[in-house]
Amino acid sequence: MTRQPLEIYQDRIKFYQAKNGELEKKARNISNLRLFVALGGLSLTFYLYRTGAQLAAAGFFLVTLFIFAKLVFRHQDLKKEKAHVQTLWKINEEAVARFNETWTDFPDMGSEFIEESHSYGVDLDIFGKRSLFQLINTTTTFLGRKKITDLLLNPTLDQKDLLVRQESIKELAGHLDFRQNLQAEGRKFAKSNQDPEELFQWATSFSHLSWTSPVVMALIKLSPLVLLALTGLALLMPEVVSYYIPVTLVLCHALLLLYFSKSTSTTFSVANRYQESIKGLKEMLRLFEVESFHAPGLIKLQDNLKCKGNRPAFRQIEKLSRAVDMTYLRYHQLYLIFNFITLWDFHCMVALESWKKESGKGLKNWLHTLGEVEMLSSASLLAYDHPDWCFPQFSQENPGLKAEAIGHPLLPATRVTNDVELKHKGEILLITGSNMSGKSTFLRTVGVNLVLAYLGAPVCARSFHCGFLELYTSMRINDNLDTGTSSFFAELKRIKTILEEAQKGRPVLFLLDEIFRGTNSRDRHTGARHLIKKLSSTGAIGLVSTHDLELGDLSKESPFIKNYHFSEYYQNGKIFFDYKLKPGVSTTRNAIFLMKMAGIEIDD
Repeated sequence: MTRQPLEIYQDRIKFYQAKNGELEKKARNISNLRLFVALGGLSLTFYLYRTGAQLAAAGFFLVTLFIFAKLVFRHQDLKKEKAHVQTLWKINEEAVARFNETWTDFPDMGSEFIEESHSYGVDLDIFGKRSLFQLINTTTTFLGRKKITDLLLNPTLDQKDLLVRQESIKELAGHLDFRQNLQAEGRKFAKSNQDPEELFQWATSFSHLSWTSPVVMALIKLSPLVLLALTGLALLMPEVVSYYIPVTLVLCHALLLLYFSKSTSTTFSVANRYQESIKGLKEMLRLFEVESFHAPGLIKLQDNLKCKGNRPAFRQIEKLSRAVDMTYLRYHQLYLIFNFITLWDFHCMVALESWKKESGKGLKNWLHTLGEVEMLSSASLLAYDHPDWCFPQFSQENPGLKAEAIGHPLLPATRVTNDVELKHKGEILLITGSNMSGKSTFLRTVGVNLVLAYLGAPVCARSFHCGFLELYTSMRINDNLDTGTSSFFAELKRIKTILEEAQKGRPVLFLLDEIFRGTNSRDRHTGARHLIKKLSSTGAIGLVSTHDLELGDLSKESPFIKNYHFSEYYQNGKIFFDYKLKPGVSTTRNAIFLMKMAGIEIDD
C-alpha cells in the first residue's frame, strides 16, 4: 500500500528528531573528550618537562595539540550536520502544516509583490495572508522568488514551454530528498532579499591593473619572499645587510597597498557582502548538478550549468568561495602588519580577478538557472502533496475551459467541488445565489486554478482542459483615497480594460463579482445587462456573479448566456449551504435571515 505524503512527512519529522538527539549526544561526548585530552595532555606534558624529558614533553605536546585540533574540527562538523538536520526537521513540520491548515502562519507571504492594479493578483489572493504564494513558495534565493512571482503574475501562454515545465514539475515531485535538501541549503546561507545584480556587475568588471598578468603575479609572490629573506639576513648578518633595507621594502609595500586601497576595498566589500550567499549557492548548484533527471527541461537546465571542459558550475562557485574567504583575514587585529609583509590584499585580488576572468561571465546564467530550479521545485510540492490533483491539458485551438470536480486549492481538504464548462466563444455563466452561498469563492476557484495551470503545476480538479486565456477579474474593487477614486469608478476602469482587451480579439476569460454594486439597483441592472451582452459579443468568456435575479432573462436573448446558481437550505431554524453549482436562476434569498442571525432585529 502506497504511503500518503502526510505520513511520509510525519515519519521524517520523527527521523530528524531522533537524528538531532544522536548528534547532540555525539557533540557532548566530543566536548568532554576534548576537555579530557587538553587537561590530560597538558598535565602529562608538564610532568615530562619537570622530570627532564624535554624532548618527550615536546613530542607529547604536539600529539596533544594534533588530537585536540582534530576534535575541534569534528565538533564543528557535528554542529553543521546538526544545523542541517534541524533545518530539514523544520521543513517537514512546514509540510505537515500545509495539511493541517496552519500554513497561513508562514512568514513569507510575498506581500511586497501585491499590485493593486494587477488584472487578477489581488482578487485571487496570489500574495498576502492565506495566498497561493504563501502556500507553495519554497524558494530561498532572490531570483527564485522573482521567477515564481513573474510566472504567477505574468504567465507564459506558450504550449511548448508549459508542457516542458509540466514534465519537469512531475519528475521533481518524486525527488523529495533533493527538493528538501535544496531548500535546506538555501535557508542556511542564501538571502531571499539580496538582489545579486551588484554581484553580476562585479563578476564581469575588471580592475584597471591587470592583476592576472604573469609579471604582476610574479612580483606579488616574490616581493614578500625577498622581504623575509632580507629580514633574516639583517638579523643574522647586520654587518652585511642593514635593517634599513627590509624596512624600506616594508614601506614600499605599504605605499603600494595604500595606492591601490580604493580599488581593493571596493572589490572586497562586494565579495564580502555576498560571502554567505555564495556558500549556499555552491551547495544548491552541487545538489542539482549531481542529481539524475530524465525530464528534457531539467536536463537542459543542467546543461546550462556546464562550463568549458564540462566543469560543473558548483566547482567554479567553490573557487570563488575560497577566494572570498581569503579576504576575511583583513578583519584580524594584526592584519595590518601581516598585510605590509605579505601583500595579502594583492594575493586576494589576484585570486578574485583570476576567477572573474575564468568564470565571471557565467555567474548570471548559473544563478538564473538555479532560480528556475527553485521555482519548479516549489510548484512540484503541490504534485507531491496532492496526487489526486490533475495536470491540465492545453489546446491551442480551443479557447474555452472545462473542469470536473474543481475545488479551491487554498481551502481545506473538506472543500466542495463542482464542474464547470465554457466551450464557445462569447459564452458567459451568470451565477446567482443568496449571501454566503459560494458565488465569489467559485469564481476564485476557477481563477486560481487557471493561474496554477499556467504555472505548469497541477490543479485542484479531477480533470482540467483549457485554451490559452488572458485572465481578468473585477472582484475586490475599493475606494482609493490618494487619487480620490470611488470604488464604482475604479470598477468602471477595470471593466473598461477588460472590454478593450476583448475587443482586440484576445482570448479573454473574465471573472466579475457583483458588478456595479456601487450604484443604485436600476442603474446596476441596466449597466450589467449592456455589459454582459457586450462582453459576449466580443467572444470573451467568463463568469459573472450577481444578486440581480432579473439578469437571468438574458439567457432568453442569447444562447451563450447561461444561468447557474448556488442555494441554501434550513433545518431546525439554522441555515446551511451545500456549495453545489446548479443550473437555473436562484429562487432563494437569505439576507433577512442572516441579519437576524447577526442579532439585528427586523420588523416583519
